[in-house]
Amino acid sequence: MRIFLLPLTTRQALVYCQKPVQQATTKPNSYADRATQYAAKTWAQWETYDKGWRKTVIKYGNAGLKRIPYQEWGLKSFPPGTPKQEANTLTEGKRYDVVYPGNIVHEADVPKVLYRLARERKTLHWNRFIGSMFVMPLTAPFALVPVALKGSDHLEFILENRLIRPISTKQIEDLYENLAPDSPDFNFVTAAQLEDKTVPDEKVILPADCHNKVASGLEVPELSNEVERAVWQVNEAQRKSQSQDSLNQEKR
Repeated sequence: MRIFLLPLTTRQALVYCQKPVQQATTKPNSYADRATQYAAKTWAQWETYDKGWRKTVIKYGNAGLKRIPYQEWGLKSFPPGTPKQEANTLTEGKRYDVVYPGNIVHEADVPKVLYRLARERKTLHWNRFIGSMFVMPLTAPFALVPVALKGSDHLEFILENRLIRPISTKQIEDLYENLAPDSPDFNFVTAAQLEDKTVPDEKVILPADCHNKVASGLEVPELSNEVERAVWQVNEAQRKSQSQDSLNQEKR
């Protein structure tokens, strides 16, 4: 498998795990895998309806799914590990490539971003993830929860055993050069730095509607939905932040 680290803003990055073809096509064994596959199949079938209650469910369900933090979707992309698989990984000395744009991201920040996703967000966004489920139908969404948390555990295992290999390829560097030629660098920012307000303002790196270009440029079709959702979320957050700043200035 390969891990992609795609900077969205100067502080935030989308992390996505691309599973091997053979793993993606293997019949799922666990209950979570079977439930997710069944839910995805049902969801896809319902999306073909032009009207009726299924269409209404899909409309509001997709709106809810879109608001689940993109970081949780990133965790969901990691396959759940088992003790036997993890033991074999260590025995065989496997390492996993983390593909990132070295012309924007410093290599030293790569493990920091991954650690934050694996550790902090596992607990930080659990309640938010559950809360998002209440606006969606009672089929597909609930299957996402155990998968995301299992993915978090697997990512943490990979990091703790230093199984990552950061790689900046010409392919991804050219992609970012074309999509955001004048973008400032991505920099990992700690909570303490945010509190003392010594860091520059956050700026969006990836432009809106770039998801298809990212997916085709990296030759990973499944990245299209992930990038579209993540870019929409960071732009929405920026818009709300700017609106709040304007209101605060007016009150002064």
